[in-house]
Amino acid sequence: MKAAKETKWDKLYDPETKSLFSRLEEFVINTYFSGAFTRAILAASNIKRGKIFEPGSGGGMACAKFAIQGFDVTSMDLSENALHKGKNLFRQMGLEAKFALGDLFHIPIKNEEFDLVFNQGVMEHFRLANLDPSNGIKEMLRVLKKNGTLVILVPAYFSPLFLIYHFFKTFNLVNKYWPYTDQDFLHKHELYDMMKKAGCENIVVRRVWSSLFFSMIGYCKK
Repeated sequence: MKAAKETKWDKLYDPETKSLFSRLEEFVINTYFSGAFTRAILAASNIKRGKIFEPGSGGGMACAKFAIQGFDVTSMDLSENALHKGKNLFRQMGLEAKFALGDLFHIPIKNEEFDLVFNQGVMEHFRLANLDPSNGIKEMLRVLKKNGTLVILVPAYFSPLFLIYHFFKTFNLVNKYWPYTDQDFLHKHELYDMMKKAGCENIVVRRVWSSLFFSMIGYCKK
């Protein structure tokens, strides 16, 4: 997939334009939350080995956590800058992975390739952009093997992050300091309905307490 122009995600992962808040967010995610998320994902999937795919992998820290544990990892993002950051991270840590430039709604990978497909902090960005996130989930299901596990993590409504965001919004600071212009927060039923519409069955949705109430996890078997 060729990048026609620089996207907002390229700007987000451009070290020359990264805001102080974005740098702080990245530091906190890399040092604590990525570990909490990967533990929650492994608990939900009960996977011990196999192929893991993250569409919307950002800087790649979650993928790196899985690679350390010996999983066969594929990292995909829409942003070339994000992939470059991920590749550098893996190189610095002496890890291996496959990297793909691609769009969640048109994943450039054949059917039923992975034992676990997940993303974190991705699906909440589409509703405000007038895109149906369930179409992205359908693509995630397509590349998931039969009996594989789909896992989605999103920021939760009435979470600490929700309150921080609305503080910024009240004082018109979002455009200046917040990393995302299309930030959204989901209720449990909204994540459940999103997954149900995509064709998921036997869905479990709950808070991730180890994320300090920031996140929700939704998961199901294919």
